[in-house]
Amino acid sequence: MTTEATAATEAPEEGASNASLLGAAEGGEQTTTQAEGDGNGTNQAADGEAEKPAGPPEKYEFTAPEGFEVDQDSLTGFEDMAREAGLSQEQFAKVTEHGLKYFQDALGKQAEIHAAREKGWRDSALSDSELSDGKALLPGVMENAGKVFDQFGGNDLRKALAETGAGNHPVIIRALHQIGKALGVAGTPDVGKPAPDTKRGGSFEDMASRMYGKGS
Repeated sequence: MTTEATAATEAPEEGASNASLLGAAEGGEQTTTQAEGDGNGTNQAADGEAEKPAGPPEKYEFTAPEGFEVDQDSLTGFEDMAREAGLSQEQFAKVTEHGLKYFQDALGKQAEIHAAREKGWRDSALSDSELSDGKALLPGVMENAGKVFDQFGGNDLRKALAETGAGNHPVIIRALHQIGKALGVAGTPDVGKPAPDTKRGGSFEDMASRMYGKGS
């Protein structure tokens, strides 16, 4: 409603020959004025000019829906094409509304597909007895994954996995679990090998005796 009213104000100032349609929306006085200004209102109706929509306005009016971010460069390019095609403000508004609805519907369907896929990953992980008890990940799995987060990526990695849904994928969970286990093994000190006997002699004869035996 707002955009159409704006077009009705601007078109008569530009002297458009098809402003009679806009005048009809305003009232009878505008129609009379238009006929007098043309000097030949009968020919205009006969020629069918009165049936044509208003031409492009000086500036298209566009209000983005709530929560919808508009790329200004893309909008400018669209306005240029609309002006080249001769779209009126009303036509521009209708085409824009249809296009936005189409993309919103498409994005909504994509979101539904991703949500269903992520739920499938989650259900699969919870049904894996090596990773879960059926309700949540096993404590050992969480602990090993935590080791990976602590050493590689931290909260940024946690956030990325959460935002993309990849943190529910059983392959990702299993990989983090295995990497964490490997990190734990690598960090365990080697206590099985006895320390060298530093009390024994350090002379050349003592070392030769230990290496080759006393009979050498």
